[in-house]
Amino acid sequence: MVKIIFIILFIILGATFCTLNQQEISLSYFCGWQTRPFPLYLLILISLIAGMVIGFSTGWGKRRKLRMMARDLGEQIKALKADMEPLPSKGEPPEPSTKSPEAPKPPLV
Repeated sequence: MVKIIFIILFIILGATFCTLNQQEISLSYFCGWQTRPFPLYLLILISLIAGMVIGFSTGWGKRRKLRMMARDLGEQIKALKADMEPLPSKGEPPEPSTKSPEAPKPPLV
């Protein structure tokens, strides 16, 4: 319901923006080249859409790289878990040491 209200509000704001900015403008470039007159709102909307597309494509590339890194790290985690030896359970006694304890040697005088 809230999404529908925001969509309707956005459409109303867009329509009022277009009706308030209908002044005819023309762009002048180098060497005297000039565009035909067109409404101001078209220039603003085209600039807004171009910025959104560029921003989305930049963010998409970063998300793609992060997704690939996450997948690679997940594979590394699986490989490391497979390489780990199972730890002894709490009920089993620890394995006896193969070294025999040595008695301390007396100091030489």
